[in-house]
Amino acid sequence: MVLFFSFIFQFVINNVSAQKTTLSFINKSYSGDSVFVYTITDYITEKEKLLASGKVNDSGYFNCSFVIKNTIPVFIPLHIFKVTMYAEPGKTYHLKIPPKKNLDVEDELNPFFTPVEILPGIKESDSLELNYQVNSFGEIYENFIIKYFNNLYYSAKKSIPDSAILAMEKKFAYSKNPFFKTYLEYKLNMLRYMSYERDDNYVIKYRFNSFPVSFKNSAYMSMFNDIFKHYFSVSVAKKWGEKIMEDIAKSKSPWELHRTLKMNPAFTNDTLIDLVILKGLHDAFLADKISGYRTFPTKQLLMTLDSMICCAMLPEYKDIAKNIKYDALQMAPGTEAPSFSLLNRDSVRISLSDLRGKYLLVNFHDFRSYTFPSEMTLLGNTSKKFVNNLEIVTIVSNSSPGKLDEFCKKNNFAWQFLVAENTRELFKSYKIKAYPAYYLIDPYGKIVLSPSPGPDGNFDIIFGKILMGRN
Repeated sequence: MVLFFSFIFQFVINNVSAQKTTLSFINKSYSGDSVFVYTITDYITEKEKLLASGKVNDSGYFNCSFVIKNTIPVFIPLHIFKVTMYAEPGKTYHLKIPPKKNLDVEDELNPFFTPVEILPGIKESDSLELNYQVNSFGEIYENFIIKYFNNLYYSAKKSIPDSAILAMEKKFAYSKNPFFKTYLEYKLNMLRYMSYERDDNYVIKYRFNSFPVSFKNSAYMSMFNDIFKHYFSVSVAKKWGEKIMEDIAKSKSPWELHRTLKMNPAFTNDTLIDLVILKGLHDAFLADKISGYRTFPTKQLLMTLDSMICCAMLPEYKDIAKNIKYDALQMAPGTEAPSFSLLNRDSVRISLSDLRGKYLLVNFHDFRSYTFPSEMTLLGNTSKKFVNNLEIVTIVSNSSPGKLDEFCKKNNFAWQFLVAENTRELFKSYKIKAYPAYYLIDPYGKIVLSPSPGPDGNFDIIFGKILMGRN
């Protein structure tokens, strides 16, 4: 009965603390555009989450709302720009953004293009507003690092950074915002670390272990991710950490990892240790892609992660563990292919689940790419060759049902063409790095090849062998 009332009390508290936050702007250059507002769900996986979306009206007005319980980072992709800010529960933000500037075709086709990150103006903002404080501090902080870069990194002197730290603390002593106070503290801690506090165990003990874990604060997590980067791989070579490999490979246990990490005298904070375990598991999945780091068996890593998902003390830690597992298995052979629901050239919505029964060669292209027509001709040959066993699905960005229909009729292409919508979400789910991109999916919706060679590669030979193996 006590547990029941405790659960009800926590449910009420969680829902009372959640409040509606509103963003809006007026800029006629964006009239008719679709706008998407995102956040980062956690700072270990940096998984994006769509908060809200909508259309800018003919007058250039955009407005959206979302419910949040904590201060969160928010970003809005706007063509060449990426608007970034922090949103607090219950606040209304009237943004001032620059006029629309479209990407050049070369930039859109460039998989390594990085948007210009901008901080929006916020109407009716003042020195007490969080974004004002973060931006004002950031300008002072970055200018200091640029000016004293060599002194910070190579001389390891305390006097220069310490005097600057005292000045910055004094300047922002008026702030009562808890998020900003933690943000300021860990930005300055990072400055100390870069300059002279270069013993990791000292930093762990006196900058992390002795303070509350702030896993929702960007400055805290930026320093955390730097200090604990590939921590399992680094620590397994130390006397206290030599059991880490056994904890994963044999025990498959976060509790054994917890016990081993406590062998390091710098650790006494259990909540911190669990976050370090999550970071360690996340980085361990990437170790085989980076030279110089100790690798760990994937199957056992997943089993250890499943235990964290099941039994982590904090619900937020369970969510981080789920995100790590999603990243580790995303587009892996044998896993479910990400779903989609897109318009075909007849403006009929087609979902991935509608296409089961044959193998699918799902491919992504940009309509403006100069290789697009030749790639389609090659796909046409592949389609005819495997007509009984393979269905081709071509997903095209920067096009429309009408344009695709005209193109297909002109070239006698009879397979499925779909128009890419909200390409950011779709391309992230398929881990697309560049055009063209190909993936082979089996008749039951499972990934077979990720990525797959295209028709100008040796796809026909590989797919023929897959069919022979199945038969």
